[in-house]
Amino acid sequence: MDNSSIPTHNTHFSEKTSLKKLSRKGFFLLSGLFILSFFVIYTLLAKLFIINEESPVAGYSISARDTDKTLDEKEIVIHQFPDTSSGIHVFNDQLATWEMSEDQFKFAATHYAGTQKIFASDTRRLRAYNPDFVLLNYRLGTGLGYQAVGENCAPDGNWIELIEGERWVREFPENPLDEWFYKFNGKKVFSCEWGWYLMDISNPDWRQYWYKEVLRQIISNQADGVFVDSISPPNYFGGESFSPQLPDLNMEFEKEWANKIEDFLSFSQTGELEKYHIVVNVGEWITSRDKTDYSSSDGIFVEGFSRWADGEYFDFSEQDWHLQLNRILRLTNSKKNIILQQYIDPRNTNDRLFVLSNYLLIKGEHTFINMEYSSLPEWFPEYEIPIGKPIGDSPQSISSLYRSDWNVYVRKYSNGIVIVNPSNETRSIELFQEYYQALPFGGGIIPVDANISEWTIDYRQTSFVELGPNQGLILLEKIST
Repeated sequence: MDNSSIPTHNTHFSEKTSLKKLSRKGFFLLSGLFILSFFVIYTLLAKLFIINEESPVAGYSISARDTDKTLDEKEIVIHQFPDTSSGIHVFNDQLATWEMSEDQFKFAATHYAGTQKIFASDTRRLRAYNPDFVLLNYRLGTGLGYQAVGENCAPDGNWIELIEGERWVREFPENPLDEWFYKFNGKKVFSCEWGWYLMDISNPDWRQYWYKEVLRQIISNQADGVFVDSISPPNYFGGESFSPQLPDLNMEFEKEWANKIEDFLSFSQTGELEKYHIVVNVGEWITSRDKTDYSSSDGIFVEGFSRWADGEYFDFSEQDWHLQLNRILRLTNSKKNIILQQYIDPRNTNDRLFVLSNYLLIKGEHTFINMEYSSLPEWFPEYEIPIGKPIGDSPQSISSLYRSDWNVYVRKYSNGIVIVNPSNETRSIELFQEYYQALPFGGGIIPVDANISEWTIDYRQTSFVELGPNQGLILLEKIST
């Protein structure tokens, strides 16, 4: 009812009566606004709570963040690789998060700089303990995953899959264009070892497909970039490992592919992908005829660092060791992100020290090590040796670290020195001062409760050391007592 139509007997109200009537109207108006505001705020808070609610179980669960938001609406935060100037820094290859306890999650988050190939919910779980944790997504560089391989190079029907958000998805699309595939002697080329097709990475349509897939999956996984696997001239994997067989040695073929790879990597650093980390797997990187320039990437992953395998070392006389370390140093000095990985037997502490000592020889501002033997989180006590910072600039070449009077390679740190003997001969060294030689005990897969108190470093005071073939030592000037 309109109050203006109600006749009044007295049109002259006292000031007190007028205020009383006005305050009642204001009260109801303000009450209505308060109730409306409360409802709006409650709705927003409830939505915010739902969006941020996460499953306590690693992997497989889909949160509202993944289902309610489009890719464009998700907040994009790109985490940077940390500075590694001081100490020893680990970047883990990948983690079997579905088998990990909460204590193992916390340990991994607080001891690793990052990892690759995990579910988005696992990434959030790790970042709850370490907001700066770096995640790389996974994608083949020159290939397109198809199916696992059975006998006689025949696909066995088990599709190769990738992680996208909270699920595994088939990598091979429903209807790939024929022009995407690289042809050798008119035939598509299939990897009999890994189950992927070799792609024509210079084809514009393939590039656009690869680019969009990579970008979507990076965002879905809340990753900071992509780990690009198998990005070398394909015959370096062995020409006979493909069907049809590729040439084992053909300089023109390899130069063609090196040019394709360089141009492809430059393409990957355009548009939206430019702001993300592009880290490429260069393998062992000791093929002397390999002229591929990886400098347009943001970093490299060396798979097979400092030696072939456990107990199998580079032939020092053939310069493989020098070639690998010099190539790494060139990118180290270009401020690239460097991840150095070697597969180990955790019981072989001499070998572990050799790999770690090589890492310390060439470590720069963004150089990481990973000694791998399991998909569960590992740790070794020598990672915590307080060696300090390198003295002086990063070496331009490994030869600059050679000490002729000792016949070994030496680098000085603020709290000691690291020595590497990559030769086949034993070296006896008079140090001319007292050092504490680091001797690790324990190490391996992190226990479920993450208690590693029994894994220790003993220090032996010495002024004389003997290095056997392919051996490394870490010597400190001071230790905590």
